[in-house]
Amino acid sequence: MSDVRRPWPIGSRPGKLAMIGAGALLIGGLSVGPVAFGAAAPPVYPASELNKPSPIPDRIILTPTTTPSGSQKVTWRAEATADTAQAQILEAPRALGQVLPAAGAVKTVMAGASTPVNTTLGYASTYHTVEFSGLKPNTRYTYRVGDGTNWSAWTDFTTAAAGFQPFSFIYYGDAQNYIDSAVPRVFRQAFADRPQARAIVNAGDLIDSANSEEQWGQWFRAGGFIDSQVNNISIPGNHEYSNGLSTFWRPQFPYPDNGPGNAELKQTAYTVDYQGVRFIGLDSNYQSNATLMAAQTSWLEGLLKDNPNKWTVVTLHHPVYSTTGTRNNPQVRDQWGPLFEKYGVDLVLQGHDHSYGRGNVQTARKSATVHNGVVYVVSVSGGKMYALNNGENWTGNGAEAVSTSQNTQLYQLIDVEADSIRFESRYANGEHHDGFLVRKNGNGERTVNEIRTAENTVGEQVAVDKTTVEKKGSLKVSAYGYDPSEQVTVRLRAAADVSAAERGKGDGHGDVEIGRAQADELGRLTYDLRLPANVKDGTYVVYLESQNQKITSPVVTVTKK
Repeated sequence: MSDVRRPWPIGSRPGKLAMIGAGALLIGGLSVGPVAFGAAAPPVYPASELNKPSPIPDRIILTPTTTPSGSQKVTWRAEATADTAQAQILEAPRALGQVLPAAGAVKTVMAGASTPVNTTLGYASTYHTVEFSGLKPNTRYTYRVGDGTNWSAWTDFTTAAAGFQPFSFIYYGDAQNYIDSAVPRVFRQAFADRPQARAIVNAGDLIDSANSEEQWGQWFRAGGFIDSQVNNISIPGNHEYSNGLSTFWRPQFPYPDNGPGNAELKQTAYTVDYQGVRFIGLDSNYQSNATLMAAQTSWLEGLLKDNPNKWTVVTLHHPVYSTTGTRNNPQVRDQWGPLFEKYGVDLVLQGHDHSYGRGNVQTARKSATVHNGVVYVVSVSGGKMYALNNGENWTGNGAEAVSTSQNTQLYQLIDVEADSIRFESRYANGEHHDGFLVRKNGNGERTVNEIRTAENTVGEQVAVDKTTVEKKGSLKVSAYGYDPSEQVTVRLRAAADVSAAERGKGDGHGDVEIGRAQADELGRLTYDLRLPANVKDGTYVVYLESQNQKITSPVVTVTKK
């Protein structure tokens, strides 16, 4: 049987309808249907109706506890009383519906909090929170929320492993604007690319108006079912504040109350350890408040100094190094930046500037493609954009901007392994924008490697300890950017042959092979090169050839004794 779809014949009823529709398109350009013939446009469906709560749960979201391997919080909105709001949970079965759970398999947990929030649309939205406890590590569970009569659909989540285990998470910069139109495709594409993600990090400004019921409704609809099965780790941006923190924040996001201890910072500065990663959320909205900044600085240093996790990810809203020309955050940079560097934070994930920037401090640079410092990232997921400033706030403050972009909506996919973190930023249409690989050994030493391209795996990237050496002398050679244990051939090549090779004419037949070397677990290579007796005086380069790189040193002059 053919799968080819044939056009409707003109004489058929569908064909006639198609002809009418086509005529409407031709007459009205992009307009179709009654509007093309002068009928009034339908009214906008009122936000008060669209966002009105009912007994059926919505806005269901997971937030982590301090023990994510054994417990889980879930929050939802519904018209339900404090004494009826509840959830049910069981280990994820192979089937539900006509297949009933075994007797005693389903556990019912009453809501621990039910908080009404007065809204701008003339009614209250009540948020309920349940904490499931006594769960098994690394186990898939099925749950639903409701009032005992009106229930959500059954939804699954998986608890964290008790110790380290590889996992992925997603990071977004500001959603804030066009939340109902442009943001949903970003959220959906990110989840399509990492459906196994265990967490989503939002670096603030989830919405534009702190207390807008309409905008919070748009944000929850943009995430849809994703929020109900992936843990959310968010911190507030400046748009979550309006004469104080949004009245929606704590009822929606009951994060751990383990921050510095100040009432203003409750559940806006907090920390979660998840499968070998310490996540730290900071509230950068208090830069003008010396007391709250000092409290966070002291708390942050304690978390970084005494950290049993191999990896550390910090998220805050206002960037350490801004990508836009009109912004600068010296209090953040001066108080928190040195701690990030001192204690080897791996990723600092930020928002606020509605553009993309990624870089590091200049002193961390080791080669054209490798540094060993903290990676600072600014990103945006929403539809409002700001212009870049050519990296002036980076270079003017001792840092470098490696990758920047404007007028782009982005999401970031972060894959955590035992010895590496892979970071990739993608556009809303799923295309690659930027990426790098962090490697770290058991001693805490680290390299941050650009994703390889044909252009960045050649050229002058080999360092030597001297550029003049006597015959039969020696050089100390170093290079970066290899795979762990990658095999490298070390050669001397006449400097004249290098320029010829770059023009596509050299064949390397005049090279002198010196020996073989092997990169370490971080992709670093060091080699003590002793010049053989048959090397004549003249100018050379050290040429390192491997499966992934063909790189050279600066010109080395070999002289007679």
